[in-house]
Amino acid sequence: MKKILVTGANGQLGKSLQALAPQYGQYEFLFADRSVLDIADQDAVNRYFAEHQPAACINCAAYTAVDKAEADEDNAFTQNFLAVMYLAEASLQHNTQLVHISTDYVFDGYSNRPYRETDETGPRTIYGSSKLKGEAAATDVNPKSIVVRTSTGIR
Repeated sequence: MKKILVTGANGQLGKSLQALAPQYGQYEFLFADRSVLDIADQDAVNRYFAEHQPAACINCAAYTAVDKAEADEDNAFTQNFLAVMYLAEASLQHNTQLVHISTDYVFDGYSNRPYRETDETGPRTIYGSSKLKGEAAATDVNPKSIVVRTSTGIR
C-alpha cells in the first residue's frame, strides 16, 4: 500500500485532507504535525523519510501568519523556505513525489484577472517572498516537485 505523508496535519488544509482520507483506502496516510515531524529539522526529515518511505508527500505545513511575518522574517523563511528545501532533498533521495502547497501571495496582487502559473511573480510581503523562495527550493532541488498555488480569495 502506497504511503502518503501529509505535513502540517493540524492546519486548515491538513485537517481537510484528514477528513477526505477515508475515501482513499488504497493509500496509507501518514498525518504529521510538528510534534510528529518538525520539517525545519533536516535530520528529522531525513530520518522520517528513511523510516517510512512515503511514495508522496503533500506539504501543507507553512508559516501562515501573513501580517506577523513582517516582524518574524527568520521564522517565516525557516518554515516556508528551508523546511521546503529539506523536504525536496529527502523526496529526491527517496523517490518521493513532493506536492508543495503555496499561495497567490507570490504575486503582487494588482491583477484584475486570475493569475496564471506563467505570470510574473512579485511578492510585496515577507510571507509572499518566503513562499516564493520555498517554491523555487522545491522545484530546483527536485524538478519532479509539483507546486500548487492556492488563494483564499480575500486580499
